[in-house]
Amino acid sequence: MAPFAPESRTYNETRKRTGADYLKFTPEYRTVARVLSESATLVWKHFIPEANGGKGMGAVCPNITAQTRVCPIELSLVGLDKTDLKVQERRAKKRYIVNVLDRTPHATCPSCNTLTPGKICSNCGADLKKAVFEPLNKIKVLEGGPKLFLEGLNPLEEMAQADWPDSTITDYDITFQTKGSGRDRKISVMPQAPSVLTDADFLDPETGERQKLYDLEAMTEPTSVEEIELMMQGATIQQLNEAKGIV
Repeated sequence: MAPFAPESRTYNETRKRTGADYLKFTPEYRTVARVLSESATLVWKHFIPEANGGKGMGAVCPNITAQTRVCPIELSLVGLDKTDLKVQERRAKKRYIVNVLDRTPHATCPSCNTLTPGKICSNCGADLKKAVFEPLNKIKVLEGGPKLFLEGLNPLEEMAQADWPDSTITDYDITFQTKGSGRDRKISVMPQAPSVLTDADFLDPETGERQKLYDLEAMTEPTSVEEIELMMQGATIQQLNEAKGIV
């Protein structure tokens, strides 16, 4: 059986990124999610810290192969030593993406009516220890690097198959425990017992309609050279949309 997140040593063909709701990891509470595909999609991305007014944004590298050098970020690194901090921070890195159903327990805060995870309301700070929690059941995108996917989720799938021989990674919820932040952040993963999701688990609570998966192929399209240049100048999301003619 092929691994959930296949290893690769070359640039993957990519296409333009699209907006998505990403699964959040925080030390404040455990994240729970059900992976919705038996394989993850590989994409090479840069993180541009000056983009979006200094908040930072990711961009899919437009270098289709290591020999195709059109990316402004990669061109800015030519001549620098591989150990240079600038190279390590700005070079394209492997990222894996996959659709998941966010099953993190949420409760409606009795004080401010906010739907929130964890034992403390994210809006007003109220104590929610006695609140009734239910799975959020919202489709999101799980994105992570080789450490999470190759060293975490791949071994987890092997471990789960030892306990449940006929299972795949889509058959059980996964609990993500986060410690630390930034470069010191560590995420551990643990499979829960296999369970069957119902059609009701995929319904949008606001519209009652079945939620759609994100188009991962569209999310792997390379960011244009022009867009990356704007991002390197600090362009906001609104400015980028205006440059693309999106109102």
